[in-house]
Formats: sequence, structure tokens, C-alpha cells
Amino acid sequence: MTAPEGRRRAALALGCTAALALAACGSDDTGAAAGGGGGEGGTTAVTVGYFPLVHTATAVEAQETGLFEEAGLDVTLEQTAGGAQAIPSLIAGEYDITYGNYTSALLAAQQGLPVRILAGNDVGAEDHAIMVASDSPYQSPADLEGARVAVNNLQNIGTVAVNAVLEDAGVDISTVEYLELPYPDMAAALDAGDVDAIWQVEPFQAASLAAGHRVLFPLFSGPVEDMPVAGWLTTEQYAQENPEAVEAFRESVAEAMTELDGNRERLVELVPTYSQVPAEVVEQVALPAWDADADAEQLQEMSDLMLEYGIISEEFDVEQMLLD
Repeated sequence: MTAPEGRRRAALALGCTAALALAACGSDDTGAAAGGGGGEGGTTAVTVGYFPLVHTATAVEAQETGLFEEAGLDVTLEQTAGGAQAIPSLIAGEYDITYGNYTSALLAAQQGLPVRILAGNDVGAEDHAIMVASDSPYQSPADLEGARVAVNNLQNIGTVAVNAVLEDAGVDISTVEYLELPYPDMAAALDAGDVDAIWQVEPFQAASLAAGHRVLFPLFSGPVEDMPVAGWLTTEQYAQENPEAVEAFRESVAEAMTELDGNRERLVELVPTYSQVPAEVVEQVALPAWDADADAEQLQEMSDLMLEYGIISEEFDVEQMLLD
């Protein structure tokens, strides 16, 4: 077998796994109705939405190791299809708490929805990258003037971060064309020449590397280095009515983050139990960076960038979203 053939086969295996993982996120499985009521043994029943990838191992770890139970919570975990579905479902009362990206959360709050951030989760790290073909002429962010860049959503953290990095490199971002594509379709679009660069997050990044693509730059670098990406959200009403449950959840996931930080062995064991990402892929992915604290200053910078790039229509103070 030639080296290119080997890379193509490895990429196909990883790509299929990544696509299955994304499909799993759209599961229509339904569990208990949103909680807040009493559970067994005096615990508080809480329904939690989560996007089933490596990043949300924090909630699964807290569930599997008994951290939630020790904190007095009877948690039901429900898979979501990401922020586009999770936040409306949170507002509708299907979840008491949900995982969601901050861009979607800020957009919802700026539009008047009572979304509140109760805890942080993942921070931008090497598990997100802007990638190009191996023979691409692009060698740095400054080269992307006039380029076509694939993102999964035109009003999401990817577009905000790419714009910030490119502006910092002196690029006129008005010349950049963003194309909205599902993550599983991006690598093929790059190979076909339909786009010049793609945003890949794990496990799709591992699949692209196996296909011979290369990292042009880490997405969260330069002016957006360590930018918070996603966290745990609730509603203003739920937080007011269930302050003890909110604090117990926050403390539990914070402890889970401590247990999982840099612990690939545990992630290899845990992630395949709740997602369709197999152990051999978890062994290759760039590990997430976690932080249970939602950084108000960095979130405000994100909000200001969203205003600059036209994602929100007016200035927004993120402090009103953060729970004490």
C-alpha cells in the first residue's frame, strides 16, 4: 500500500467516525421531563442537555463517578444537537441546564432570552484549527486575503475567531468569503477545491490530519488565544428557584474537570461510552482545555467582536448573564 493510500484509508476511518459522532449529537432520544423536583433519597432531579463529544466528558464523568449524586443531584443526561437546538430547548423547559457555545448564548441573551451562564467548560486550544490542503500556497493567516473559508455556522465562534486572527494579521476581512458547511463535509470540499481553508474541531481535525491536510494556524491564537468556547447554561428562572442545585452542578463539573485534565487514559475509557467516537480516535485527538470559571473579561471581548462583525446589533454587557 502506498503512503497516500494509507493516509486516505486512515482519514476515511476517522472521517466516518467523526460523521457518526456528529449524527449522534442529533439524537431524538427523550428522557425525563425537565426536573427541579425531588429525586430519590432527597436529591434534586435535574435534566441536563449535553453535546456528546470529548468536550462534555466533564458532565459524564461527574455522573459516572457519583459526583452529582454526592452533591445531592439526581441528573438525567440528554443528548442535544448543539446550540441551535439546545438553547431553544432550554428556554422551552426541556432541560434545566444545557451545554452550549457562548456565541449562541450571547446572541440569545442580546435578543432578550433569559439565558444565564452558570459554569464554564471548554476553552479554545489546539483541538480547533484552520486547516488547508498539503500543497496549499497559504502559509500564514496573512495569506488568506480573498480566501474562501468553511465554517459550520456563519454566526458562531468560528467566524468571530477567524475574523479576529485575520484582522490581527493585517487582512481586509471584507475580502474573505465564509461558506457554511457541516463539519463532515469540509475535508471533501477542501480536496475538491471548493474552499481554500476549513475550520476543524476534534475529532474532525484528526481525520483531516490523517487525510494529509495541514494546520495553517490554531483557531484560538493571537488576539483570541484561550478564548472561552462553550459552557453550561440555564435560565434566569431556574437559577432563582434552584440556587443550591445550580451551585452543586457547578462544583461537580469543576471537580470532574480536575480529574480529566490531561487524563487521556480516562478519556479513552469514557468517551466511547456516550458517543460514537471510538477509543482509537480519542487516542489521537488534541485534548480539550477546560475551565469551570466563565471569564467575564474574555466573554465581554467576544461580545464586542460579535458587535464588530455584525452578529449582534448593539453593545451588550455580559455581566448580566453570569450567575454569582
